Amino acid sequence: MKKKIVTKALVALLGGAILITAASAHSESTGNAEADHRIAEMKKLGANMGAIAKVAKGEMAYDAKLNDNARAIAAIAGNMGKLFPEGSGVESSRAKPEIWDPKNKEKFEMNILNLQKASINLVVAVESGQQSEIGAALKEAGGACGACHKQFRKPKKK
Repeated sequence: MKKKIVTKALVALLGGAILITAASAHSESTGNAEADHRIAEMKKLGANMGAIAKVAKGEMAYDAKLNDNARAIAAIAGNMGKLFPEGSGVESSRAKPEIWDPKNKEKFEMNILNLQKASINLVVAVESGQQSEIGAALKEAGGACGACHKQFRKPKKK
């Protein structure tokens, strides 16, 4: 009897957790699947950069697992051009409408190319395991991100 009560309680708790997770995931949606995918990829990019930054700053010792972080950054950067399809610029996204303006296309694509090059350099640096090389390559990649953000990303809402 006691086992059935515990089992039912666990099922109820698990069900509640699933509903809460689904509700919070839904509340973060922009209503545009392409924009939601882009936002998720940008969050992954930032998380991977953050993991590498800990080594660059000397807060954490080098670990070969960081190679996966660097490769994930390069993969996202390699796919960056596909993350901004026409029609995915929604108000609730931080992507500025200027991204889709034809007069900015070349500038935007150059920013993507700069990030792709920097991310390849980051992979090489992280694979070296040398903190100074990792730091320099991370600074380059961060600069490529920042250059694009400065032109094409809205500030965070406060």
